[in-house]
Amino acid sequence: MPSLARRFLKHLVTPLLLPLSIAFVAPHAHADEVVLKDGSRLLGEVVSRDDGTLGFKTEFAGTIKIKWDQIATIATEKPMEFLLADQRTLMVTGVTNNEADMTVTGTDGATTLSQADVSIINPEPWRKGTGVKFSGHANAGLSRQRGNTDKDELDLDADLTLRRLHDRFTAFAELEKDRAENKKIKDAWKLDGNYDYYVTEKWYWGGFVRFEHDQFADLNLRSSVGPLVGYQWIESKEMNLSTSTGLSYVSEDFDSQPDNDYIAIPWNINFDMYVLDEFAQFYHKQSGFWSVEDTSDVVVDTWTGLRFPLILGLVASTELKFSYDGAVPPGNSETDTTFTVKLGYQW
Repeated sequence: MPSLARRFLKHLVTPLLLPLSIAFVAPHAHADEVVLKDGSRLLGEVVSRDDGTLGFKTEFAGTIKIKWDQIATIATEKPMEFLLADQRTLMVTGVTNNEADMTVTGTDGATTLSQADVSIINPEPWRKGTGVKFSGHANAGLSRQRGNTDKDELDLDADLTLRRLHDRFTAFAELEKDRAENKKIKDAWKLDGNYDYYVTEKWYWGGFVRFEHDQFADLNLRSSVGPLVGYQWIESKEMNLSTSTGLSYVSEDFDSQPDNDYIAIPWNINFDMYVLDEFAQFYHKQSGFWSVEDTSDVVVDTWTGLRFPLILGLVASTELKFSYDGAVPPGNSETDTTFTVKLGYQW
């Protein structure tokens, strides 16, 4: 009788446990595998590699970043797409990583590549010349104070970047309106656009146009346009840095003082970097003009702050803006400093 009971339970329980066993084992059986040079073994999914760091998605810690020079081997179920420095692509399922080169295995067999041959693993479409990367931010800061002082402040800004393999278009707009004791105390806005064409991976040339208004600096409209040459020091999700300069024609229309036209040397600095494992993003942007006819005529705007990603694309920001205008009319301050807390959306 006991043997009959055991046979009955075996025939009943085995069909029930088998699907559960397969369900438990299957995700691990089909996971990508990364073996580090210290012998550690990770299971998950290869996301991408850029700037010497591999993004690897795990069940226990989400997407982690692994330095490429610490990886010994990679084996994947789904082929990885290798974008090479000459813009060719290879589909790869296995990598043996050495100090100066790597051996990759794919549908066409094994081949050896130097470390410099491989630009990106699993690149975005724009990096292959087949798409456009669309990114930007839109932010708003609003405060309303009532009591001993009646004061309202409104700050809006937005930036947009369209990036393709060989060129880039950027635009920026900003609006500031403040009132105190029911009187307007600030009314200013800026609007600019840049076009950059990459002649190499790092060097680019292009042009820009910029418009600016500041009622309480006596500036009805400042217009500027000109060519630029720039250098892309770093471009990745984790960090970006570009600088540019050139020549520009500047036309200033004032309300009370004589208008002014001159040739100037413009410059731009754009930097951002994620810190604390993408907990926050530090950014610094600067643009300016320096007149070649009057060296005391300098205009500088800087934006420095921290962005804190929240959920669903929402982002909170703290920003310090500093402006300097060496050509303001007498009685107006040459400097203007604003600290703002903003809530916005990024894409």
